[in-house]
Amino acid sequence: MKLKRSIIWIVLKLLAIAPLVKAQSIDEERPNIIYILADDLGYGDLGCYGSLLNTTPNIDSLASTGLKMMDFHAAPWCAPSRRALMTGCHASRPWDNSRGKMGRLADAITIPEMLKNGGYATALIGKWHLGMSEGLHPLDQGFDYWYGTAGSNDWDGPRPNYDSFKEASEEDWKTPLIVNRENKGAVVSQSLFTKRYTEEAVRLIRKHSQKPFFIYLSYNMPHVPIFASSSFKGKSRNGVYGDVVKEIDWSVGQIVKKLDNENLTRNTIVVFTSDNGPWTMFKEFGGVSGGLRGEKSTTWEGGERVPCIVSWRGKISPAISNQLMINYDMYATIANLAGITISQGNAIDSIDFSPHWLKGLKGTRTKHLYYFHQPMAYRKENYKIHYYTRSRTRDPYTGKREPSVFHEQGLLYDLLNDVGENKNLAEMYPDRVEIMKKEFLDAQLAIKEWRPFQ
Repeated sequence: MKLKRSIIWIVLKLLAIAPLVKAQSIDEERPNIIYILADDLGYGDLGCYGSLLNTTPNIDSLASTGLKMMDFHAAPWCAPSRRALMTGCHASRPWDNSRGKMGRLADAITIPEMLKNGGYATALIGKWHLGMSEGLHPLDQGFDYWYGTAGSNDWDGPRPNYDSFKEASEEDWKTPLIVNRENKGAVVSQSLFTKRYTEEAVRLIRKHSQKPFFIYLSYNMPHVPIFASSSFKGKSRNGVYGDVVKEIDWSVGQIVKKLDNENLTRNTIVVFTSDNGPWTMFKEFGGVSGGLRGEKSTTWEGGERVPCIVSWRGKISPAISNQLMINYDMYATIANLAGITISQGNAIDSIDFSPHWLKGLKGTRTKHLYYFHQPMAYRKENYKIHYYTRSRTRDPYTGKREPSVFHEQGLLYDLLNDVGENKNLAEMYPDRVEIMKKEFLDAQLAIKEWRPFQ
């Protein structure tokens, strides 16, 4: 009966998106899309973004031949960030807040659903973190194939804190591997996740080389607890964190190499980014924000601004972009590049950035509402005002949550001249503060927010 309900549910969703595909000739080539998502990788964790500790030659090469985005944002927390990406909607839009349905996608048409209906082969390799109940499973959300984990790699183990990560053993953290709908149990040690995901990605590139494909490669690393495989353990200048980043860089290199070998480089868009900022409170087991203030779970720039590299050989010219873009803008951008029209009522917050990527045209996004449990900050062009701030999620030793601090007047920063958010300009520009306060409240009402994750 449960299987029957799932089949009916999938059929109804496919009928809903049937009219979406633009008229195209069968022979017209549409780009393959590989979306690579690191978990908790910081803005300053890559060589091409200024890291002097982590060696990332393959990712750096991708950046040098593509578009390196300097003002790319995601939600400051794992599940809301991934939901925003998949749906093209702001992370705070209503969803089911229960643990069993964390990250509920409701009736949204996700990126893989959209692409699958458009003739793409779709695969998720790695972490999902958007629910496993009926209708929320990756195979119910448009993926043909899934090889990975249901959520974060710290779910099955000791209470996550600095001491448990410092003394971490793979025997303590047994994260089940899921292949399609089958839970295989802890058959793959955490140190091998990146390697196994890479092997699967390479295999699928070969398998689908004759038709358009979408591969969502979602690493578990460098989310704590962190482990590198034997080939990379102790091989970096930055401890185990550097080892893990080095292995991710190797993985990216393997993907690019396979595309080259299959003559797919010029017809494949490769995106590399992170789901949110680094968890710096875990010290040597977390990344760095590259001079930005704050970390994961905060709405300071360090919590949301993440690396983003877009490569499409022969179509996207090498460049550095200072254009504000948010991860849910990927939906409209990918749709247009794949030749698909978004149906009315879907991806309502997403803006198409393909003209910016392909022609260098100025993007149209100028505003952003920063959100974590509640609206906390608002940005208009280069100015950003905070009404609630926090330094971190919780105490890294005790696990006690740290509350947000309310700022009645607001803290105003000029991100163009002070991206580190060090100099509060609120008293200097009271008129701007008043205007932005009204826009902040209007944006809050427009979102009709509900806490996306506890």
